[in-house]
Amino acid sequence: MKKRLDVTLLQLLKNQFIEFFPWYVGAFIALYCTHYIQSELPFMAKELADFVMNEAHEFNTIKFAYLALGIIVFRTSSRLLFFYPARILQKYLRVEAIERIESSNPIRYKKFSAGQLFQVVGNDLEEVRALIGFALLQVANIVIAMSVLVPKLSGFSPKLLMALTPVFVSFVIFTIIVSRNKKYYRKTQDLQGEVQNFIMEAYTGKKTIKNYHVENSFIKLFKKHSMAELYNFYKAGNNIALSIPLVPFGVGVSLLWGAHIIKVEALGASSLVLFSGFVFLFLEPMMFLSWIGVVFARSAGAWSRIKELINAIKSESKEERELLLDNKDSSEGYRVKLWDEKIDLKIVESKWNVLIGTTGCGKSEVIKQMANILMSRGKKISYVAQDPYLYNDSVRGNIFLGTEVTEQREKMAHDLLKLFGLDYLESSLDKLLDLEVGENGKRLSGGQCKRLCLIRSLMSDAEIIIWDDPFSSVDLILEKQIFNQLKESEFTKGRTFILSSHRLTTVKLSDYILYLDKENGLMEYGEQSKLLASETKTYEYFENQMV
Repeated sequence: MKKRLDVTLLQLLKNQFIEFFPWYVGAFIALYCTHYIQSELPFMAKELADFVMNEAHEFNTIKFAYLALGIIVFRTSSRLLFFYPARILQKYLRVEAIERIESSNPIRYKKFSAGQLFQVVGNDLEEVRALIGFALLQVANIVIAMSVLVPKLSGFSPKLLMALTPVFVSFVIFTIIVSRNKKYYRKTQDLQGEVQNFIMEAYTGKKTIKNYHVENSFIKLFKKHSMAELYNFYKAGNNIALSIPLVPFGVGVSLLWGAHIIKVEALGASSLVLFSGFVFLFLEPMMFLSWIGVVFARSAGAWSRIKELINAIKSESKEERELLLDNKDSSEGYRVKLWDEKIDLKIVESKWNVLIGTTGCGKSEVIKQMANILMSRGKKISYVAQDPYLYNDSVRGNIFLGTEVTEQREKMAHDLLKLFGLDYLESSLDKLLDLEVGENGKRLSGGQCKRLCLIRSLMSDAEIIIWDDPFSSVDLILEKQIFNQLKESEFTKGRTFILSSHRLTTVKLSDYILYLDKENGLMEYGEQSKLLASETKTYEYFENQMV
């Protein structure tokens, strides 16, 4: 796969032109034909004006129809030939961005909120597409228009070219003013990402009753960021609004100057119709010239935001470097950071290992670090967080995630759905697998979502399964059934399980215990049967919990 996101914006434009060279050649030919046909319009309009002035009785109008047909065909073709490659590039860039985010360590892009990620993958890449499609089309449009129109008008009267000077000057000034808005476009794009994130968080937060108690402060914060976004958007458009009157002013001066030349040169009144036609034909590419500045400013800001994300994904974070350095000489143990101290942990392969400790002691952070260490060692892992995500898809889609679905794997999935107490959701296997779960599983309860994610984890080909507090929403009877059947199943033989939990039932069903403490690090480690005996710190921990 080509790495399009690693180059500069200028290099991206160059590579795009080379890759789709035949398309752009076709577009240039279509543009040339468009402008050549259009350049006949002023002369035909002059001829029509002379016809009216001379009160002639016959005039061939069919050529106007042919002219219109030619303009429609070639103009439409030029746009299709420019826009299609731009859409293809947008698709490639979006897929590449998603693949990089998906395959990189989440630590690397943790400073980017969900709204900012959406802004980059959605809106920012749309700005780049606009540059590739719209801006390049108009650059070619301007060059070809000038190469056709200037000789045509000069052939009629070279002096009339001078009359177009005010139009050119007004557009140059307008473009310079507009191009100075880049910083405001960039700020607007940053704030758009934050506003989008507020909306996403509000949507998710409505699931919990606690969000209603902070509704007022949330709305104030949302208003603050929304107003900041609108202010920068206003500042970005302020110069445009103030400078737009320059365009009609330049056109008016050019028409007056042209009329004066026509009168002095005695070119005839119908020549003013011809000149007005050329002003109109020059007006379109020049009008787009001014807006190219806007597109370049917006796309430059968008590309800088995209590059910030890609550079963050490519670069090892400080946490990653520390983990790799601490674990470079070990292929089995785990040296991780627990608050301000480094601790050494050991996991027994092909067994069920459980991390315990008081709430907030750092269990979740420790197993995340262990997952990162395992990934750096090339191990296949499956990690299920405390609040895992379900895609807006069917149960089948969420379990298999695009992998090959065979009859045997479907049967295996059904057995797990039954084991985890989810088979009652539908009357048959097909209906159950086709059941739509909704966005982030909103059609299921929280416990059902968690269990479906555990099934997805088991159905992966991972050799090491990492679950953060997996059975917190499962009753004790179902938990015991799940544990016992999984431990006896051939399906889990040879796999290593790393869990975190507060529950004594989970710990009793596991093989090895790692007891973590915020102040003292690793308090105890050993076989479950020994550590749950009296006179151990683990026993004391659960005894206090019972009290």
